[in-house]
Amino acid sequence: MIHAYSELYVNDAMYTLAEVFSYVQDERQADMLFQDFVMSGIAYQFGRGNPRYINMPSQALFYEIVGTRMPLIRPIGMGRSSQYWCGFVLAYYQWYTGLSFEQIGRKLPPSQIMRMYYPLHEADLQKFVEVANRIVFQKETNLARYRKNAGLSQIELSRYSQVSLRSIQSYEQRQLNINTAPANKLLKLSRVLGCTIEDLLEVE
Repeated sequence: MIHAYSELYVNDAMYTLAEVFSYVQDERQADMLFQDFVMSGIAYQFGRGNPRYINMPSQALFYEIVGTRMPLIRPIGMGRSSQYWCGFVLAYYQWYTGLSFEQIGRKLPPSQIMRMYYPLHEADLQKFVEVANRIVFQKETNLARYRKNAGLSQIELSRYSQVSLRSIQSYEQRQLNINTAPANKLLKLSRVLGCTIEDLLEVE
């Protein structure tokens, strides 16, 4: 396994990113922070082990990523929140696999990592890697493929179809089985995507 950068820097990266994520309040803000992290180019530098970012004070790095678009709220219980754990394991997983943060986020956004807090936060880091690998390297769902072919984000598909964003994310990440989804949801999605209900189902 070829890691993203020297193991000498991984602990600093993990603690720095953990503290940065501890400043967000919920899953929605975590995903917004991550999108800014990637779009700013800082994720690319961080993922290559650039000490300027890995060793930057967490508050300074937070502001460099989001500017004034998101308020920095002092976290309660630093080190024990799902947000903190999300940043911690995300930095480790990126280093361990050598994937870019952008590649990881396409299949495993921070909101989903935060929902994995129970029971994985007390497990060995290697257990998180095993679970994350099953998600990241899994073939994408038909829903995701048709959505991308239509040029729609998950948020846009939710808005146009009136199907909740959480449902769409859960179907695409296989947390919910789309084959057992209510027919009215499937009909709404298929109409927006220009396909049939059958096209969205997964072969088991």
